[in-house]
Amino acid sequence: MKNTVPLIFAVVFGLAAVFGISRLIASRAAEEEKNYVYVVSATRDIVFNDGEIKDSWITKKRVEISSLPAKAIQWEQANSVIGQSVTRTVARGDYILADDISGVEVRLSNAVATGEWAVPVSFANGNLVKFLKPGDEIAILGANAGTQIIASRDRSLKPQLMEEDSMSVLFPCVRVLDIGRGDGVRRAEDYGGDTIIVSLSPRHALTLVAAQRKMQLYVALRRANDVNALRRRDVGVVDKKTFQELKQNLESVVLPDGSEKQ
Repeated sequence: MKNTVPLIFAVVFGLAAVFGISRLIASRAAEEEKNYVYVVSATRDIVFNDGEIKDSWITKKRVEISSLPAKAIQWEQANSVIGQSVTRTVARGDYILADDISGVEVRLSNAVATGEWAVPVSFANGNLVKFLKPGDEIAILGANAGTQIIASRDRSLKPQLMEEDSMSVLFPCVRVLDIGRGDGVRRAEDYGGDTIIVSLSPRHALTLVAAQRKMQLYVALRRANDVNALRRRDVGVVDKKTFQELKQNLESVVLPDGSEKQ
């Protein structure tokens, strides 16, 4: 009996460890899968005079989102390819693009991920927007101007109003869904301002729409698939205290009056 109890505990702890490891592996695999999408590719060489495409001629191909071709057809839209003809020869294993198929319409709604919403976002300074392309990863920053009420000890005096500005990260990593006409292609003539389209979960989309009413938004470009700084807390907030501490332990600089030889 004495030897049985430790054995039971060992078995229980072993099963718990196996279960915990399997959960960890599954969660990491699910997180990694978010960076990939399945698109339509050819299982054989498809020549433009081969006639209608059959379902055996296509298959799904796993592609990293950052390297996704602009006009790739997602696997969810594979039925739109069957029965169509190609406008060029597509090699075996190659992507089948919307331009390769006659009669396929590329729509912005087809590019929105399952369970997400596409929303427009405008920036206070759009100098960087004209360099963005669909598939780029960005961070969205928000500048907030507020007023702090400081009550006086003397109740006969009115409280003081002090303006307080702060800058923080709203979304550290957002993928650009589209810029332009809604077909995933970036054209110079489409640049008409500081607005792009992003895809977010409904809750985050709601937050972004509300933030545009309260804050001035700015964009920062991220390196594709960068796993660093994916949380808001990794960055912090820039406020009055930030600039106060910039002056800590620094001596005042006195400018010369111009009489000394430079």
